[in-house]
Amino acid sequence: MPLTLSLVTAALTLAAPVRLDRVDVLSEDAGTFLHYDLPQAAAYAPITGARFVEQVKVVFTVPVGGLYAGVSIASQSLSYEGPLWRSQDGRGLFWTASVHTRLLMPYGAHAGVAWRYGILRVGVGASASSEATWARPEWTEWRVLPTLALGFGPNIAPGQ
Repeated sequence: MPLTLSLVTAALTLAAPVRLDRVDVLSEDAGTFLHYDLPQAAAYAPITGARFVEQVKVVFTVPVGGLYAGVSIASQSLSYEGPLWRSQDGRGLFWTASVHTRLLMPYGAHAGVAWRYGILRVGVGASASSEATWARPEWTEWRVLPTLALGFGPNIAPGQ
C-alpha cells in the first residue's frame, strides 16, 4: 500500500503541468526543525543552518483543485487544502492534510489549518512521523509534534 501511494504521488506530480505556489521557509512536514534544531542554534550554528536549508520546501500546484506537491532536501509531500472561510479572491482560512515521504517512502502525515493572505501563507497543525526508511520500512514508533509553517510566493488560491 505505501508503495502504491508513492507511485500515485509521483505520477500526479510528474504527469500534470505544475506551477509554483510558494516557498515554505519554515516547513510543516515533520516539525523537527522548530522543536529539535532551532533550540540548539547557539551551540551548533553550522548544523542548525544546514538543517534549515534541508527543510526549506518548494511547493507546486497540480491541476487537481486544492492539491499541492512539495519538495525539499529532507522530504517530499502531497497535500490538500480545503476552504473553511474564503474571500472573493480565494484567500482565507483552509484546512490542510498531507502525506510526507523521504525518497518516496511514506513516513508521516500532517493535519492543520493555513491562512493565506497576499503572498503570505501561515500554517499551524500537528505532524505524526515515523523513522521508516527504505532500509527499515517500519511504522511501529511515531512522534507527534505541533507545527508552524511560513511560506511566501504567488500563493495560487486553492481551486483557482
